[in-house]
Amino acid sequence: MLIGLIIIITTLLIDQVTKQLAYHLIAPTFTGSNTVVIPKLLELSYYENPGASLGFLRDYAYKDIVFFLITIMALVIFGYLFKDSNFKHKKVYSISIALFISGTLGNAIDRALYGFVIDFLHYPFLNFLDNIPGLSNFTNNLADNYLSAAIVLFAIDLFFFEAKRMRKQKEVQDAT
Repeated sequence: MLIGLIIIITTLLIDQVTKQLAYHLIAPTFTGSNTVVIPKLLELSYYENPGASLGFLRDYAYKDIVFFLITIMALVIFGYLFKDSNFKHKKVYSISIALFISGTLGNAIDRALYGFVIDFLHYPFLNFLDNIPGLSNFTNNLADNYLSAAIVLFAIDLFFFEAKRMRKQKEVQDAT
């Protein structure tokens, strides 16, 4: 569990530091054009996202209450799952839960401090998403990337490693 707490604190600090750098360095000089880091792959672009992922619900009147309730529910669920963290036997699971917690907290801190989430990483190869009604430009932050990675890792653990652990547990039970 200590390793999980270290992952949560470290990734949360990195997320918050990069958002502050974006807020203080990119936002004041942002003129609507993006700074290309890797052509057609990654650009820096300051965006104050009042909505959820991809700007979803940004114009919804009660979004703050909805985001608050979803955040509280998510943190309760992730906290419950975190108690089962075990970096010796459930490494992928444990990393995924730590990333769920840090990503959720990272964006919750922004919403509490500013009323929006600071986004600054733009992926130009995903610009086709701009044409989907209700979504905005695909600009996000490290907390969003932690959440995406957590989903992938959790699915990998669920579909590949959990069955293996269950078989091993059954073998141990059958042997005794």
